[in-house]
Amino acid sequence: MDITMAPNNGRKLRTKLAYCASLVTLACTAATLPATAAQTRLSPEIRTAFYGYQLNLPEQPDKDKGAAWELEPSISWTRQSAGMQTRLRWQHNTVLYKDEQREDRHFNDLSLANRMTFLRDRISWDLNASQSYQLRNSRLGIFSDKITGGENLSRVQRYGSGLSYRSLPSSPYRVEAALNYGTTDSQSPLLDDGLFEYKTDAYSGSWLLGTSQRALNFFWQYNGQLQEIERSSGPDVSIRNHGLVVGVPFAPNFSVIGRAGAERVDNGSAVDNKFDYFGAGVEYRFGARSRVNVTMNRSDSSVFGVEKDTDTYIASEFVIAPTRRTSLEGNFDRRYFGRTTSLQGRYDLRFLSMRLRMSDNIRTQNQFDREQEELGIFVCPDTAADFNDCYRPPSNQYVPVFGESLQELSIINAELREELVQTRNIGFSLGYSKNRLNLNLTLSSRKTDYLETNEFNRSNNVSLDSSWRLDQLNRLTAAINYYDIDYRNEVRQDKNLSLSVGYIRTLGERSDLRLTARRLNRNSTLEQFDNSENRVWLEYKYRF
Repeated sequence: MDITMAPNNGRKLRTKLAYCASLVTLACTAATLPATAAQTRLSPEIRTAFYGYQLNLPEQPDKDKGAAWELEPSISWTRQSAGMQTRLRWQHNTVLYKDEQREDRHFNDLSLANRMTFLRDRISWDLNASQSYQLRNSRLGIFSDKITGGENLSRVQRYGSGLSYRSLPSSPYRVEAALNYGTTDSQSPLLDDGLFEYKTDAYSGSWLLGTSQRALNFFWQYNGQLQEIERSSGPDVSIRNHGLVVGVPFAPNFSVIGRAGAERVDNGSAVDNKFDYFGAGVEYRFGARSRVNVTMNRSDSSVFGVEKDTDTYIASEFVIAPTRRTSLEGNFDRRYFGRTTSLQGRYDLRFLSMRLRMSDNIRTQNQFDREQEELGIFVCPDTAADFNDCYRPPSNQYVPVFGESLQELSIINAELREELVQTRNIGFSLGYSKNRLNLNLTLSSRKTDYLETNEFNRSNNVSLDSSWRLDQLNRLTAAINYYDIDYRNEVRQDKNLSLSVGYIRTLGERSDLRLTARRLNRNSTLEQFDNSENRVWLEYKYRF
């Protein structure tokens, strides 16, 4: 497979053409949409906070004591109609310090998300853009924020667009296709994080074709994905995979199936892996949509065109859904780097929701950033700033009203590098809400292999957010966040802990007052990276 190294001029031209085409298409489509009733909401608000903090840094014999004042105006605009949803948010932060050794800081966060749907939601077009300030290297402090860690944050700008098609659920054939483009532009923070400024352009396409029912006399399904990633700090990356499954029933609830597929990952220099497989087996169907299959497979793998390994292995795919509230689906398979496991499970009750996820992925690390699946554990207003603004839906069939969305409170990826990585993620989430108590527990583990530099990191996380409503006007909050990060190549392991408690007082329909105390601590096997912080702040928010 040939890899074309795109010149910078060609990359800039394609990016500009993509932006222009998106804007022209948006304008033309909006002009031709029928006039339908639409809901529009403008939500300006202002927040101010006073901070007192105490830093204990290894390079300073005395504790660094200071104070800061933060002013945060913001505006959220939401519009929803029959075929279009738009969310726009702007937020400005000004942080002024009492300590003259610290420079005052200013931040502007922007986000735009627009979705248009056509043909009874079969076709959807997404356009999004954002600017935020994020940590790129967790070694600088995984809990760095705008108040005491602004020098560690990189300004990150993203633009993207996607077009997708999905056939109706009642169709005898299943057809899905998607085209996506996204660009990420990251600037270096004030404090050198060991990474350079970079820009990444990602182009991807995916498809799925086949029959909708597996109980037919003959069923088949063909799926695949193409991804081209252009990097400013390294060679381009090409990722391609596809697979075919066919089946013929031979007895009630039983079918003989065959499958074949291929995968290739190539960055034109350090990585060029190819994997092909084929196999056959038996599938058993039970219940409304549950099934389990087992296949015997043969695979051939090669590196830089040289055959490396031929193997025979057993694979399995399953979907277990005994009720509408419970489901578990996944597979046990093999890829060019070894055995893989993919799981996705859910369990829903009126007051309790649980989610289980396990996956193996390969892509540039900044493509994993802020992955957040909308799995419906909590309902969050579009203006929600944290867990305290969200709540459990009253039923499993709850449909968010205008200005709300179903979201899982997930862990944010703290590494924002442009390198090609192989990751294994395991995550479990539990959401509980009853009477006055809200709880969200998240357990996660991530292994990251940097394929181009041979680095290896492992991160384990435990996060617990809670909110207890004393009465209509008063709430107590508490949060625990723990990261255990092992940087194997540096013989360094950091244990990061964040503890916070707070009190929220509702002053009126439009305003509230919050008092919060937080303790941060990092305990590293290398003493020079030990540090801690104590912080107390009082904040006031007013919604116009």
